[in-house]
Amino acid sequence: MTYTEYVNGKNAYQGMVMRVMTYDLSSKKITKLADVPYTSQYPLSVVSLPDHKIYYSADVGDKGDQLFSYDLTTKKTEQLTDNLFAINRIVPTTPDGPLVLVAVKKGERILKTMFYNKATRTMQIMHDENQDDTTTWSITYNPDKKTIYSSQYSDKEHEKQRVISNRTQTIMAPPDNKVTEINSVTKQERSIITLRKEKISSMSSSNDKLLLVTTNLTNHSKPEYSLVDIATGKRTKIKLPILTRQFVYMSPDGKGVYYLGSASEKNEEEGRGVYYYDFTSKIQTPIFIQEEGFINNFMLLNK
Repeated sequence: MTYTEYVNGKNAYQGMVMRVMTYDLSSKKITKLADVPYTSQYPLSVVSLPDHKIYYSADVGDKGDQLFSYDLTTKKTEQLTDNLFAINRIVPTTPDGPLVLVAVKKGERILKTMFYNKATRTMQIMHDENQDDTTTWSITYNPDKKTIYSSQYSDKEHEKQRVISNRTQTIMAPPDNKVTEINSVTKQERSIITLRKEKISSMSSSNDKLLLVTTNLTNHSKPEYSLVDIATGKRTKIKLPILTRQFVYMSPDGKGVYYLGSASEKNEEEGRGVYYYDFTSKIQTPIFIQEEGFINNFMLLNK
């Protein structure tokens, strides 16, 4: 969990930190791992337990955010990239596998899926050809299949819908969103499903299913939840008595979801925190409730 808090508890004097914490699903124990500086455009960190490292974004010279690592053993910080401008997501895969980023290159504006090789310290960027406007919004890793799932849309179509919205003074319709499977080794892609005029705000994967959180115009952007069969692309909408738009993860056994949001279906700020919702019992169990600081994001990891 990435939890931002003022270091003196009351204002920005002496800066703000990202408190990086873990919650063990078996022992139910919360552990604070470290504080890392909060200097990036968006507070983002993730723990890779096999690496004994925290990976996070940080500003470099007021020229954009780069990928950094903090070694939990040696307490040393290292800058890993120098060619980025902003980072939206960082997803670890296997101990020997890459880190997967949703990030923007320097001098560009398109969010792209990027694979960072920890051994060679090189970056492979998907759809990096000239004029390719494929924009990545959400990614998730499936440890059973060792594949990445990426939600994408056309930036040109997004801009077209924005112009229409401004001209007609109506709510902007999202461009078509598609989900693509990417083999984390070969980088081969396979289309899973395309959603017409729906935005995928969050996505997770467990075993043979994808869990999608989507919004559209017909319900005034109230989030909807769906399960998608990875093999067939068949989509089934499900009802969940929760209110959350991002950071929803299926449990490893598929019996529930961990999510960052509210305990209420009507008030997004009521009891904001990380919860577990059991599909069978319909019970919401609080994991970590927001108090002095702000929970920016969290990720479900497999050891």
